[in-house]
Amino acid sequence: MTGFFASRQCPGTAIRAAMDWAVAQARGKLPVIGGFHSPLEQSVLEVLLAAHSPAVVVLARDVAGATFPVDWREPIEAGRMAVVSAWQGASRLTAELAAERNTLAARLAQCSVVAHAAEGGSLAGQIEAWTAEGLSIQRLPS
Repeated sequence: MTGFFASRQCPGTAIRAAMDWAVAQARGKLPVIGGFHSPLEQSVLEVLLAAHSPAVVVLARDVAGATFPVDWREPIEAGRMAVVSAWQGASRLTAELAAERNTLAARLAQCSVVAHAAEGGSLAGQIEAWTAEGLSIQRLPS
């Protein structure tokens, strides 16, 4: 399983590289894990779901009682999509929970792909920590 991460704002070159990467993952039916929270991450998830490719969404809140988008119902029921969380009782997304969610996804992944991490942003700091932890991180060319 490969993790996928991108900052909230990305340059066009990163978007193009990420979408090409997503299509390749979808064609190969390769499983991808992530929080799928940023706009680019959501676009990658849409490509995966449209291609009936496996995906794991890590929530930064409790799964119990969570409301999922309607387009998630069929992939979940078909067993192509899983929604997981390590948090019980958390109902609001905070920066701390988002960071913990990303770290959980990165640790569950065999390797992680980063489309873009804004300089000085929280994702950039997380990538430094993951690299120090020995996690495999690859950056898409942009």
